[in-house]
Amino acid sequence: MEKYFELLKSGGADIAIKISANSIQTAAWTIYRCKFGCDTYGKSHCCPPNSPTWMETQSMIDCFQYGILFRCHEMSIVTPLAVKVARELFVDGYYKVCAFGSGPCKKCNKCNPDHCNFPDQTVPAMEACGIDVFATVRANGFEINTLKEKGETQNHFGLLLVE
Repeated sequence: MEKYFELLKSGGADIAIKISANSIQTAAWTIYRCKFGCDTYGKSHCCPPNSPTWMETQSMIDCFQYGILFRCHEMSIVTPLAVKVARELFVDGYYKVCAFGSGPCKKCNKCNPDHCNFPDQTVPAMEACGIDVFATVRANGFEINTLKEKGETQNHFGLLLVE
């Protein structure tokens, strides 16, 4: 696993740790926050209602024993980094791997309504799939808070489920 922690860190993550899949918390309310708080709701294949529901995500998490939680300070690098490392894990024989990024997909100016134009380059965000990022991060010993002022250091998390 050390190889993947190094890949994450060389790609911009300042922290990457192995976590128990049981520590990943899902909740129905996360989708509500997307629907009534994000202007990309329903406009992307990676956003609700097109992303997996929190119940589907929980069922998927239940298939795993552990994951890799990582933190970056720039949202734009989280999803590409998750995709890159998931691909590396898969090629190395970890066929059972799923990646989650952070924030809405920004690959296209306007999402193709029929299918994703870049299915090999993007994944939904943790929160878009019903993962309670704050509870999950805190359950794994990290501090995470809402931002109170512009310019504060931002923490964005990604997740790899690996078996």
